[in-house]
Amino acid sequence: MKLLSAVMLTGSVLSISALAQVPGAPSADQIVTHYIEAIGGKSAIEKVTSRVMKGTLDNSDDGSTSPAEIYAKAPNKYLVVIEVPNAGASLSGWNGEMGWSKDPDSGVHEMGKPDLAAARRDYEFYRELKLREIFPKMTVSGKTRVDERDAYVVEAAATDGSIEKLYFDAQSGLLVRRDFERVNIDDGIILYEVDYDDYKDVEGIRTPFTITRKTPDYSLTYRFKEVKYNVPIDDVKFNKPAK
Repeated sequence: MKLLSAVMLTGSVLSISALAQVPGAPSADQIVTHYIEAIGGKSAIEKVTSRVMKGTLDNSDDGSTSPAEIYAKAPNKYLVVIEVPNAGASLSGWNGEMGWSKDPDSGVHEMGKPDLAAARRDYEFYRELKLREIFPKMTVSGKTRVDERDAYVVEAAATDGSIEKLYFDAQSGLLVRRDFERVNIDDGIILYEVDYDDYKDVEGIRTPFTITRKTPDYSLTYRFKEVKYNVPIDDVKFNKPAK
């Protein structure tokens, strides 16, 4: 269940490093604009309608490494498939309206109501372009270090009051970390951290090939070997299985 609870998140443990206030720092709008340009620009991003990522998932909880695939399709569909060793496929999906998971042991489950608002934010295909819509209030809170790199920290508030911290590389403009909380029925409030690394150019879009998602108890690290854009994906793929 640990895998299913974190595998869909694109998020992070709150950073404890001290923030340095930076006189003359760019505004949140300027940072977001730089981010969009660093990825490849608005026009390039809008030409993409689907994404398929294939690689492996390292799970620190049990020391396993599993084949992993992530499918995403505009405007807001998302699916993760993990082939768990000696167990079978673990799936998590979002079809734009509802989320679900399928565990080899316990079967199919629908996403709980507390996760719906977060899912709509996380699985927006053009999230980069819509950050200002998703988070109407964004404030630059300072500058810190992320993996030996200077990063501007933007505190972003969604309309439902949820807060995220977004860390943007001060030089490249790329998103390198996200911090946020999620509420889990079994475990209560969980702090998540997501680090984005090893950006590579794929069809004009700079894409992170390593994504590490941490909680205080364990971490999941995706290491992608193949990323393709504008691959045909049937909408049915994202729907909840019958059983």
